[in-house]
Amino acid sequence: MNPKRLTDLRISEIKEIVAEKPLILIPIGTIEWHAGHLPLGVDSLICEKVCWEISKGTGVVVAPTLACGISRNLKPEEGYFGTVDTVAEETLGSLVAELLRGYAKMGFTQAILMSGHFENEHYHAIKAGIEQVKEIKGYFMMPPEFCEEYVEDLGDVSLTWPYASDHAAEWETSMMLYYFPEMVDMDSAPETIELPMPGIPEYIRRRYPRRATAEYGQKLAEAIIPNGIKKIKEMLGE
Repeated sequence: MNPKRLTDLRISEIKEIVAEKPLILIPIGTIEWHAGHLPLGVDSLICEKVCWEISKGTGVVVAPTLACGISRNLKPEEGYFGTVDTVAEETLGSLVAELLRGYAKMGFTQAILMSGHFENEHYHAIKAGIEQVKEIKGYFMMPPEFCEEYVEDLGDVSLTWPYASDHAAEWETSMMLYYFPEMVDMDSAPETIELPMPGIPEYIRRRYPRRATAEYGQKLAEAIIPNGIKKIKEMLGE
């Protein structure tokens, strides 16, 4: 089954799908620094691909990706070139609300805001948008949630904990190597990535992108996609 991308569907096709599966997936990412070996759109690319794969297994519709998330932690002025940190929380929240109202008019009753990015301002903006709308039930989710049951806390943060997410390191780079190998330049991958954000888990603070492999990315995807499909089917009552 091909993914059901909203922009690819005719009116009659949308009406037929909504009558049986009134749930829409909305990928949300950012334009953000992901070191020198990955493109700026990692959050959007991975999230969109996960949504497409879930659509293949469920038949639900995937909306166009919003690559306008909130990124405050990795500022271009502090050396993180490429991060778009100028989107206001109110802007994203309003956009989410307005899109949800539009999708409700198509007959959708549930929407999953599937985010490839997490930081508090981003999360709260999306939640605020969801809470403004009564016509459709919205949910915030992230791809790593679908494999968190497999995460192994090895204690030593210098080790790679299986299935544990990160920023531009083992998890994200492996997913990119699996889904978009042509976009990854492993020759430019740093030995370590150290993130300055206060309050983040110690595991994420210092990571090792050169450990990434396409094989590990496949392992991650093979955990994420079936669990994502299962979750959507549960929400649809199937």
